[in-house]
Amino acid sequence: MMSNNKFLLALFLIVTLLLAACTEGTNVEGDSSSSPDSDSNAANSGPLVIGFEADATTLLANHDVNYTTDTLIRNIYDPLIDRDPQTAEFIPVLAEEWKNVDEKTWYLKLKEGIKFQNGADFNANAVKFSIDYILDENNGSFYRSRWANVEEVVVLSDYEVEIHTSVPFPSLIQRIAEDLLIMEPGYVQEVGIEKASSEPVGTGAYTFVDWSRDNYLKLKANEDYWQGKPKIEEVEFRIIPEFSARMSAFMSGEIHLFKNIPVDSVEQFESDEVKQVSSSRINYLALSNLVDGPLKDLKVRQAINYAIDADELLETVLSGNGTRITGPLSKLNADYAETKDYRYDPELAVKLLEEAGFKPEDLSLTLDTPSGRYPMDSHIAQAIASQLQSIGINVEVRVNEWGQHLEKIQKRETGDMYILGWGPAFDAQSTIENLFTKEAPYSSFYEENIEKKIKETNQLFNQDERYAGYAELQQELVEQAAWVPLWQQADLYAVKTSLSFSPRVDEKMNVFEMAWN
Repeated sequence: MMSNNKFLLALFLIVTLLLAACTEGTNVEGDSSSSPDSDSNAANSGPLVIGFEADATTLLANHDVNYTTDTLIRNIYDPLIDRDPQTAEFIPVLAEEWKNVDEKTWYLKLKEGIKFQNGADFNANAVKFSIDYILDENNGSFYRSRWANVEEVVVLSDYEVEIHTSVPFPSLIQRIAEDLLIMEPGYVQEVGIEKASSEPVGTGAYTFVDWSRDNYLKLKANEDYWQGKPKIEEVEFRIIPEFSARMSAFMSGEIHLFKNIPVDSVEQFESDEVKQVSSSRINYLALSNLVDGPLKDLKVRQAINYAIDADELLETVLSGNGTRITGPLSKLNADYAETKDYRYDPELAVKLLEEAGFKPEDLSLTLDTPSGRYPMDSHIAQAIASQLQSIGINVEVRVNEWGQHLEKIQKRETGDMYILGWGPAFDAQSTIENLFTKEAPYSSFYEENIEKKIKETNQLFNQDERYAGYAELQQELVEQAAWVPLWQQADLYAVKTSLSFSPRVDEKMNVFEMAWN
């Protein structure tokens, strides 16, 4: 039976979709309008070409916690469990059913008769192999911290597995749905990790053709796909990091689809070429206390919160495309709780800095940002720097290529602050555990008592107690000024009219769901 939280989440998602709206634009770099025959190269006779903001770091499943990697490889591999593209409810894929045997045991029944793209059988051994890959410290999977409580995967039969955990793990199904993709054990063992990372084999709707790193990934339809032959024969994910370049490629007919239209350029598109959906992804300014510097001081972090006018940034830089947040979760998250808002108060910011022993002009901070990954990300970073500089703080903005940006975060090599998005996330644990614990790869904040409470809350099977625990954590993280929360992202897609495509709230681009009109 659907819980109240899940019902409300589903209802909210549907309402949000119905209320989605387009915004005005002002100007654009490059071509300001499409030519009369701009669709001529984007006809439905050739490959579908999707302009994508960054490349995958690997094509191996279960290794890299990264939206760009995950989006591309989900066309090659299948999950055991997915989410409905609109309601976010769990739906079966390779798993037929699942149940909680006790607080430390989960049972999954798998679908039969499914083949990998190389003809091997999908079965319980493939599930065990894929999870064991995450758990094996030697593999260096960035998912490992998310699965640390999994003790053992037991094969009960060819199509049944049990997952045993070391502590109660009530959110294991979320982890399976959001993280786990199934690899072909025999293939990986035969060719080795390196080749499997660049020439993957899964059970998915599309098979690998060619990958030119940072240029393109080409796939073709898996004609024997267990859910039916895909409607689109060929697809190319073309890597185009810059907003303006993606837009120019769309206007000239080189690509059919891209995400994150520059918000100041929406009016340059035909109205039926623009689709919008509210994402459950949140964007924030990390204030890292994991690197040495003044942001280890609570009052300095609070001062920065008071010195940044996030409402002005949302209105002026993003043209209102987004929903303001005051805490670590989006309003589409089932565990969302209202939190205190740090109002814009530059005078209080200066006072807090002085109480911490700093004059604003004596502070020199660094701010790392990607460019082209999130809507107007580097522009946001420059605007934040300007707001901080207006009270005397010196800020150096460092613009990173996306892969470099992630690597700097993982290695704790960023400056004092950095721009990042997180999601899509539909439950509190997937955000709070992964961004506010010491060892999680993308964390920017650690406080011993908060981490202890996170671990305790994660183990609560009682939904009311679990919700209350996460609500308290959200309040504490705001009081600790762990971030400057910015907004819940609004996703703007450019879509050629020749393509049937419906944006998902989880941002996945599953080509199997698309078709030519």
